[in-house]
Amino acid sequence: MRNYWLIALAALWAIVCLGGCVPHRAPTASEDKKAVAAAPVVESEKSSPSKAGSAARLGTYVVRTIWQNTPLSGAHVEWRRQLVDSTPAYAAVSERIGTAIFRPATGAYFITAEWREDGNYNRPPKPGDRFAWFGGNPWWVTSANSEVITLLMEEVPPPATVAPPKGTGVCGVVTLEGAPVDGAGVFAYSKTGTGLKADDFQAMVRTNAKGEFAFDLPPDRYFLIVRLRADHSVSVGPMHKGDLLGYDPMNPVVVKQGRYTSAAIPMLRLRMEKTRSESAVVPLGSIEGRIADRAGHPVEGAYAALYLNPKMIGIPVFLSDPTGADGRFKMLVPVPGRYFVAARSGYGRPLAGSWFGAWGGSEDHALKIKLDEVRTGVDIAVDKLLKDAKSLDEQ
Repeated sequence: MRNYWLIALAALWAIVCLGGCVPHRAPTASEDKKAVAAAPVVESEKSSPSKAGSAARLGTYVVRTIWQNTPLSGAHVEWRRQLVDSTPAYAAVSERIGTAIFRPATGAYFITAEWREDGNYNRPPKPGDRFAWFGGNPWWVTSANSEVITLLMEEVPPPATVAPPKGTGVCGVVTLEGAPVDGAGVFAYSKTGTGLKADDFQAMVRTNAKGEFAFDLPPDRYFLIVRLRADHSVSVGPMHKGDLLGYDPMNPVVVKQGRYTSAAIPMLRLRMEKTRSESAVVPLGSIEGRIADRAGHPVEGAYAALYLNPKMIGIPVFLSDPTGADGRFKMLVPVPGRYFVAARSGYGRPLAGSWFGAWGGSEDHALKIKLDEVRTGVDIAVDKLLKDAKSLDEQ
């Protein structure tokens, strides 16, 4: 047992010193180790008091803030249970090597970061400030695991110079490293219960060749998200390496009657070079199986989904990658627990003609998975839907 914890401790030090999504100029390994050991640890109410050198114990999440490929210290990192929470569940300032250490209670969180040269966090963001929106939000964590999370900081851009049309809504410009982005999908969400990932958005419009967009919206408060996939589609659902993702640093934007609100939204190319399994101290649980139709023929392009609700509606907690021609899938389960298992094709609201089915391995379609457990033979039979599923609002 002692050897196990020594290995775990060494693994986390290696992750903190060498891991992440981008190369960067870093202090020496010995300096890293001293700085991480000395960094304050933000703990949940149920956690025991922290001790020096205990940062590698299970339930530890190291957040790294990176600006232009270099660790950024002094960034305010916040974890929120709900996106609209005015007070974060946990907050800390990144240390000299750009790390902040947390021991959160098990659950889902929205992770963000801000940096302001003048140190004034009571004012609204302004050009020159830096911010980060974690592309994995909302992120599920557990006290039975440890991970490293990398936040790539972006600069708040200057105000958009788009001439606003007459009416009520939002207009603005979308950029990538200062250049306009053509064909990106700008989504306006007035509801946040699905984590800005589902098809319950109020409106969506694509940018033009100048990166400009405009759409009519009724007066309300909106969160603006921008998506552009590597295949130039803008569908909802999980994003992958190489896709572009943008989050308005002024979120939520307020639309008032009779005027257009201006927005300038920078995009970031996702560099998810490390999976959760590679950044974990201990092996994660996983589920393997096959998705096939009722005749036993493999279904390509479907994926397995884990839900917390028995109706298996809304946003799944975890998804596998789409199946290949053999219909087989493997899904990592970083948070152990009891889940309801289904399989489907497409993202958002299930439509007529898409595949859907529930796992038949238990009466209620539920499966329990431990942290390092590998479950094989989780085969799921699917049918084609004859009509559209109800909307998320009706569910």
